[in-house]
Amino acid sequence: MSDDSIQKRLYERFKVAPEGNALAFLDESGNYAWRSFADLYGAAREHAAVLASHGVGAGDVCILIPENDEFSSKSLLAVLILGAVPICSSPPIVRGHHSNLKEVLEYLIRKTGARAVIASDTVAPLVEELRGKKRGTRFLFGELKPAAGKIQEITPYMPAATDIVAYQLTSGTTGFPKICVWTQQKVLAALDGMVESMKLNSDDICVNWTPLYHDMGLMNNFALCLVQAVPLVMLSTFDFVKDPSSWLKALTATRATITWSPNFGYSISANWVKDEQLEGIDLSSVRAFWNAAERIHIETIEEFQRRFEPYGVKPEAMKTNFGMAENVGGATFSDPDGMFKWERLDPDALFEKGIARTVGSSGSGVPAVGVGRPYPGLNIKILSRNLKTLPDGHVGEIAFVSPSAMEGYLGNAKETRKALVGDLLRTSDMGYQRDGELFWTGRKKERINVNGKKYDPSDFEKALLVVDGLRKGCFAAFGVPEPTVGTERLIIVAEKRSGSSVSDQMLKRSVAGSITSHLGVKASEVILLGEGVMTKTSSGKRRHRYYRQLYLNGELQECVA
Repeated sequence: MSDDSIQKRLYERFKVAPEGNALAFLDESGNYAWRSFADLYGAAREHAAVLASHGVGAGDVCILIPENDEFSSKSLLAVLILGAVPICSSPPIVRGHHSNLKEVLEYLIRKTGARAVIASDTVAPLVEELRGKKRGTRFLFGELKPAAGKIQEITPYMPAATDIVAYQLTSGTTGFPKICVWTQQKVLAALDGMVESMKLNSDDICVNWTPLYHDMGLMNNFALCLVQAVPLVMLSTFDFVKDPSSWLKALTATRATITWSPNFGYSISANWVKDEQLEGIDLSSVRAFWNAAERIHIETIEEFQRRFEPYGVKPEAMKTNFGMAENVGGATFSDPDGMFKWERLDPDALFEKGIARTVGSSGSGVPAVGVGRPYPGLNIKILSRNLKTLPDGHVGEIAFVSPSAMEGYLGNAKETRKALVGDLLRTSDMGYQRDGELFWTGRKKERINVNGKKYDPSDFEKALLVVDGLRKGCFAAFGVPEPTVGTERLIIVAEKRSGSSVSDQMLKRSVAGSITSHLGVKASEVILLGEGVMTKTSSGKRRHRYYRQLYLNGELQECVA
């Protein structure tokens, strides 16, 4: 339908089942309190009226710095009700001290001409000086108060299918992130594809801890669930990172059926949740634990399933997915009714010839996890360096012919031309296909080559996770040239956990020893940083290439409090 839009579908949901459960948030007593569609819509309309009193209208860009809370959810819906264009940026606690939120906001305001910045009160002191410098932009913090004068009742905006619905930041692994332009029809194509591939139904309940500034949290959870009337539980990202058992408790308390996490979430849950925290945990209702957003390790999936099998996690509940901001959310999905696929590959054929030759599912070899099949209407091509289509089993760049591909990067024609070539969306990710299944093997620009063996930075996650004294998940791994021996030196940068009694030298030896033990490779240098120092991307990912460039420039200084 030419007039179909996110807004139209949301209004239909609000009307069809006004008393149905929409979103749940943790209350002060530690219970999840549900908001009905009627409650949510009413609160969002009031919020939209306040935004309108501050001059926000259709087509205006609003920068949100969202947390997984009721205020941020209401703000997002209010912006959509007005027909404004949201773009989400990560809170300062995610960015760390090396990446200044103020600089990021200046960049976004300049690129988008934003009418408003909307965030909690905690952000206000960090960007106060921008309020005076960016005179065309309103800075609105906390529970909003109306501008002077009477607030008029607003009429919900009904956009056209070709209108821009949102901007989305890419990972931005080296500098400022690029800004993907999403139109209504592209977002709806993605949502429809996800519904069919995941077999979403009226009995589903979803728990989400992934952040709203990441397309996994925004599209695969928030937008998808609201549009499909799937009750969604919003768990704080920061609460999960501090205590992974909070995720399991939320799944248990709400009898959820689906949930999402990057690979590292499954890893820290399997390794850091204590036995005494599992009393009363029951995960038997979860039919799908979706794993996406970064490289998926078979060891992590199996470890998570084994650890929590006594609590109801079935092998067939473990699912895999591949997606990206440039393609609006999820693109490929493993079998919603069965097991995901994986295989072991001959390392020589893989690394020397780019051929994925299987060596059986046991013994030695490089494991490769399948990330599923494309949703209906999306086609995958594996490209050679000269953009020729490669046959099954050959590794190349993953490209999509997709109804949900972005329109391009905002104000960046050069990068748009690189990403959109004819009808192809190039992903810069490497992988191969076999019998219709996509296998993702890593980012082509992040591979580390040590003594003839190639590693993805995520390969080092497991080795670092078990080192006492490090902050979970906060590291960068990269290679730097070593011309005299024709290979690269492996450099590890990691955050030391505050309060750790382990000496720096002992911690470095533990890191190097764990990497050698797990992967059989030597770390040439281990650099420690203090807790909260490492910056991540706009989507919360680790910035391996960013720290590599700092190292090569001589700008990466060890800093341990």
